[in-house]
Amino acid sequence: MPFLIVCTLLSCSTSSFFYAPKKELVHSPDTSIYNVEVINFKSGNGNTLNGWFLKPKSGPAKATVLQLHGNGGNISYQYQFAEPLVKAGYQVMVFDYEGYGNSTGKPSQEKVLDDAIQSLKYVRQRGDVIGKKLILFGQSLGGHLSCVVAAKEGAMIDALVVEGAFSGHEPMAVYVGGQHGAPKWLAKLLVRTKYEAIDYIDKVTVPKLIIHSTEDATCPFFMGQALYEKAAMPKEFWEVKGGHILASRIYPKEFVEHFDKLLGL
Repeated sequence: MPFLIVCTLLSCSTSSFFYAPKKELVHSPDTSIYNVEVINFKSGNGNTLNGWFLKPKSGPAKATVLQLHGNGGNISYQYQFAEPLVKAGYQVMVFDYEGYGNSTGKPSQEKVLDDAIQSLKYVRQRGDVIGKKLILFGQSLGGHLSCVVAAKEGAMIDALVVEGAFSGHEPMAVYVGGQHGAPKWLAKLLVRTKYEAIDYIDKVTVPKLIIHSTEDATCPFFMGQALYEKAAMPKEFWEVKGGHILASRIYPKEFVEHFDKLLGL
């Protein structure tokens, strides 16, 4: 691969490699299965963050899940990963980072982290969430973010679930660059990182579940292992098969059972 292409690939902290937003919402939740509330709240810099609050049709929710989604598309591509939880009695909030879907602004390392923190503050103060246990659930890019958010704002959550996450921007750049023949020093030189999940996961004190597929072709399995090894107790590692962040689709029953176990339900 030509040098300039490698440089472009590795300059990924602000590139489409880490942020690939789409504005059009192409899928809609099935309101015959659960209730959907459209939500809007403010980011730290005043942009509008848009999302969906999904609730079971009958009875009060047994707990709340805040989903931090991956780097691609928008909530209309991502909410399906949490559907088994809603069907099992959880209420789930999923939202778009700045620049995704109907959220205004433009994503960056600083902004998506602040967006995630603001979303946690928003959901925690809702009347239908106060008094309920709250799980922070991050996938891929959102999994990386969730480790940092949980370390910074751990008092607001009761458990953390991380699926298919990369351990840091720098190691991800090294990994991707290495697949195309770029030396490690070049990746480290070109990527600009403000925070790394691997530096925060050991500061998270709530119960943790780390999910990773041995067949993940996007975020390598060894990164999930590294996060688990660095994490403090209590913690659990769930090794799965299948593609990137597909545990809820391939193993929906076991997926819900793991969430229940984290909260002692």
